[in-house]
Amino acid sequence: MGKREQTIDSIDNFVGDAIVAVFGVPVVKPDDAARAVACAVEMQNAMASVNAANGDKDLPPLDMGIGLNTGDVVAGNIGSDLRVKHSVIGSPVNIAARLESLASGGQIFASDATFAEARDIVRIAGHLNVKVKGVSGTIPVYEISGINGPFNVHRIG
Repeated sequence: MGKREQTIDSIDNFVGDAIVAVFGVPVVKPDDAARAVACAVEMQNAMASVNAANGDKDLPPLDMGIGLNTGDVVAGNIGSDLRVKHSVIGSPVNIAARLESLASGGQIFASDATFAEARDIVRIAGHLNVKVKGVSGTIPVYEISGINGPFNVHRIG
């Protein structure tokens, strides 16, 4: 994955056809947002090889949209005596899910909070203000095209 190996701190959940990946839990790192952006770009770039392999098997091409948000969440074991799962909950998780639902195949949408954390090295293709469920007013959203610095990964195609 580029010159520097990107790692996800944890995959929190699979929700239908979505993956919830979490950076900064259980240990917060100063570059959590930047690592999340780099991972998202690498994931989008990997879709070309996924689709090439699918094509070899006469399967249809796939695409994905990615939503990124940064914020304080509640993390820990959630559940009952019958089923316990380690997860994250809170408004930042909900906003990330809303951004993901707005992103078309190939897009990476990041919240203002994520953009602010990586502002010096993140590259954007544009930004807009959107209305999302559960938030009054609009929120700024940035379409990510790449990230410089130690990650140096950019969208292909």
